[in-house]
Amino acid sequence: MKTNYFIVFIALIFTSCFYNNDDNFIPTATGPSASLFEPTTMLRSELETSITLQEAKPIIETGKIYVKGQYLFINEPYTGFHIINNADPANPIVEKFLVTPGATDLIFKNDSFYINQAVDLVALKFNAAFDGIVETQRVENIFPQLLSPDGFYPNIAPNEIVINWTQN
Repeated sequence: MKTNYFIVFIALIFTSCFYNNDDNFIPTATGPSASLFEPTTMLRSELETSITLQEAKPIIETGKIYVKGQYLFINEPYTGFHIINNADPANPIVEKFLVTPGATDLIFKNDSFYINQAVDLVALKFNAAFDGIVETQRVENIFPQLLSPDGFYPNIAPNEIVINWTQN
């Protein structure tokens, strides 16, 4: 029995000694093993002014769903949030679309809400008439650039932000 433990112990020691040079490999979207996806980018200056409240539009793709009071916020990944008045659950009314390029998540705290807009964390509030949006704070570059769906880092200019990926 002691011989079996000894063999397992020696095998573990030898397998831990092997070094794989790929351990530090960071794939980029160039070269022979390039991504099958192309990044959709925005300049930093465009990203910072891109959040707007628009009229309702058809829901194309859904992501997470959030509930705040009588409202539902349905994420359209990397595009924005559909705002639905659900006061009458039998007859919900799609009221607005919050354009937030690169956003996939949202959280509410009191009368503010926070989104991840690509690499930034943004604090927002609706105005009193619920027909406009006010950005109260933006923390830049708190999140990493968005990887391609097949795991590649984007090869982009320093002032560009990846907001989505499209298949080639």
